[in-house]
Amino acid sequence: MKNRILIADDEEDIRWILETSLKKSGFEVECAENGEDTVRKACEESYSLILLDINMPDMNGFDVLTQLRNRKVDSPIIFITAQNTVSNAIDSIQLGAYDYLTKPFDLEEVKLFAERAIKNYEAGREIRLSQDSEENISFEEIVGSSPDMLDVYKLIGRTASKNITVLITGESGTGKELIARAIHYNSLRRKKRLVSVNISAIPKELIESELFGYEKGAFTGATALKKGRFEEAHGGTLHIDEIGELSIDLQSKLLRAMEEKQIYRLGSEKPVSVDPRIITSTNRNLKDAVSEGSFREDLFYRLNVITITLPPLRERKEDIRELVKHFLKKYSAELRTEKKVLSKEAEQLLISHNWPGNVRELENTIKRLLVLSPDSIINSEDTKEAIDSQTGGYAQTETTQRKTEELVSMMVENSDLSLQNVHEEVIGEVEKELIKTILAKTGGNMKQAAAILGINRNTLSKKINDLGIEKN
Repeated sequence: MKNRILIADDEEDIRWILETSLKKSGFEVECAENGEDTVRKACEESYSLILLDINMPDMNGFDVLTQLRNRKVDSPIIFITAQNTVSNAIDSIQLGAYDYLTKPFDLEEVKLFAERAIKNYEAGREIRLSQDSEENISFEEIVGSSPDMLDVYKLIGRTASKNITVLITGESGTGKELIARAIHYNSLRRKKRLVSVNISAIPKELIESELFGYEKGAFTGATALKKGRFEEAHGGTLHIDEIGELSIDLQSKLLRAMEEKQIYRLGSEKPVSVDPRIITSTNRNLKDAVSEGSFREDLFYRLNVITITLPPLRERKEDIRELVKHFLKKYSAELRTEKKVLSKEAEQLLISHNWPGNVRELENTIKRLLVLSPDSIINSEDTKEAIDSQTGGYAQTETTQRKTEELVSMMVENSDLSLQNVHEEVIGEVEKELIKTILAKTGGNMKQAAAILGINRNTLSKKINDLGIEKN
């Protein structure tokens, strides 16, 4: 008996193309031109696969799928749509669709997807609906429709509702925290807390108490009981960022906490039961770290149940226009600037740039352009200057290099000058020059300068005073 496929699309041309192609490939094909017709036919007849358009006049594909599942129709679904959006990709997979295809599609690809879906269906691997019928959170912050990003969205959809650990990898600035948030807020734990902790941002001697908490009197200064991040995330999700920076001894404690679902606060021998879902992220290659002996192999395999790898921006440049549009809209509202657009030359500069800082670097560049560019159409000169300020703002090139060399020479000659002194001196010099540059560009406007630097106005005022910067 031939495998039967139902094609549901309100566009006659699409139905004809798919029907003709699939019949030539040996499938038996029927068509439906709207949602109501699709539900009726799928309930009356048995189909090995349903190709379902998301946007139809009477009801959308998501509603059709919901009705079919409520009526116990378990045929695998492949959504087809011209609207290649993040929410469509995630919602499709989470609602139980087998996969998601965008128009215009390759007919050979449709055939391969159909064969694979039917094979899985016949093998008994049914795709189930999410157990939580509440509406999912919107993901306006996750932007991009490149093939690599669509794969990421599909993985979010497939893993979010499953209570398993997820490892998110990618270079700094690729958006790992956004993906962790997407997983949590699409999970069955979303009514509980998402707790995030960045290992690299915490002094090493404080990481254990930050993760596991401490009892009153556990050490000098511990004047009251403090719950750690594990307890705070009980029933919800714990996102541990830069997991590759965790020391070996704390790796063993983390592994034990995950396996036993218990932690011990500092200063206590009484276990505390905890149940957070663990999501970790890193910009390091943990396999290499395992080989080098700096990361436990057993912990790596415990964390690496599902891996989501975010591509660097230079490998998905087709997303840059979409990202720029998103950031221009977002920050013109937040910074209360006039709405601006890029000239073609400025846009091309952004597309051709290599973006070593990835999406975060692009985001900061757009913020600077909105504040500093005087015209409603952002030109190439301002854009080049904004890009250069990102790549050079944190290094200050020759000035900082010279200052560093001077301080290192002083440290060699003076045993009382520590490495920490050198570090603080260099960082202070860099920060001072950066703040002076931004203040000059904004004409001394503290509010605009603080927005560009990503700090509040009070913090900026304190830094100006501490660093001895003269106000104009």
